Amino acid sequence: MMKHLTRILLVSAMAAASNGLFAQGKYGATPADSAECVKNISLFQESMKQGRFGDAYGPYRMLLQVCPAYSKSLYQNGGKMLGDFIAKEKEASRKERLIDSLLLNYDMRITHFGERAFVMGRKGVDLQFYRPKECIAARDIMKEAIELGGVRSEPATISAYYSALNCLYGEGAATKEQMLSEYVRLSGLIEQNLADPNLKEADRELWIKSRDNVNGNFFRIAECKDIGSIAEKLVQENPDDLELKTRLLRVLNAKDCTEESIYLRLAEEVHKAAPTSESAYSLGQYLVKKGDLSGAIKYMAEAAELCTGCSDRVKYLLKAGQVASAMGNHSKARSYANQVLQIESKNGEALILIGNAIAAQAGSCEVPDSWGAYWLAYDYYQRARSLDPSVSDKASERMGSCNARFPTKEELFFRNMKEGDSFQMGCGGLNESTTVRVKK
Repeated sequence: MMKHLTRILLVSAMAAASNGLFAQGKYGATPADSAECVKNISLFQESMKQGRFGDAYGPYRMLLQVCPAYSKSLYQNGGKMLGDFIAKEKEASRKERLIDSLLLNYDMRITHFGERAFVMGRKGVDLQFYRPKECIAARDIMKEAIELGGVRSEPATISAYYSALNCLYGEGAATKEQMLSEYVRLSGLIEQNLADPNLKEADRELWIKSRDNVNGNFFRIAECKDIGSIAEKLVQENPDDLELKTRLLRVLNAKDCTEESIYLRLAEEVHKAAPTSESAYSLGQYLVKKGDLSGAIKYMAEAAELCTGCSDRVKYLLKAGQVASAMGNHSKARSYANQVLQIESKNGEALILIGNAIAAQAGSCEVPDSWGAYWLAYDYYQRARSLDPSVSDKASERMGSCNARFPTKEELFFRNMKEGDSFQMGCGGLNESTTVRVKK
């Protein structure tokens, strides 16, 4: 059955290319074709609607023969149907023929309905998925798709393209310089999409996943010295490209390559020409490494201010809060952390930052408020551990540290308090209630 389908797809595509067959009417070239077309449209649509892909196959095959230009949905549903066949097929040679049919389905869609950038992207993603060893072909297809689509490229296309390039790198067919150059370009496209204020939440998750995949591949091969030397070369070749310098700064920051000689130069040049959140953050990071926290906090605050709606605002707010905490300015640290929670209510790092700020105030309070500071900090660490698995170990460690400072039952008794009571904090501007706990 599938061998037959592949043959039909090939014949139809060849006919379209050589004889102008697709200039025929939407429903076929003759009245007989039109009747056959209409009949099979109904059968195909009904079968697809009910998920009976096996029954849809025959009408699909006939529609490709008599009226391949009747609707784009023929290829959309055809791809869905063939994907289901591929997933269920156990016999290797039949699966390969099905994959051929799926790829031809994409080609015929382009022939009849255009959208080359979008469809080539989908085709490349499927080729990369089903035939990961064909990384050259997948790379070429998706490279064209991204060059045509630019910022409108799909997140999966960008992610799969970089995976294909990484595959070539593993085979010695791509260089580290190519990996960095493409990383810089793709990261720019990803960040442009993430900065779109109209981006839907579901799409944002797809873009974040794409960014994680691209970063994962890049970070596995990139060393700071490599990034630094390649960045030097790119800047020499493009000395006036401010956008490139901003992207390179982002790469250096993402890999924490703040010790590279080009880092400070890029940060200063970008910040002088057109201050951005990235350049402000970079200068702040540089000063943190130098131990100048009072200088760093100004740039971290500036980075957050310049990043209104950008995807890194949480990172900048957190860093500003951490620097404030290191300076002993706990009220400012809490303020930054609360701004993070307004954006990401389950951000564990922000909750831990607040917990740290509260615990740090215990020493300035009298008993029982000093106990209350640890009880309240414990609440925040507990929330962090329950809401954000990525900080689970850190939160547990802080909870243990607080527990060691809880009072004993005897100490509570002399204060006419008992475990489980509610306690209202009244020290250090902390106006929150917590729960009385004893040392375990």
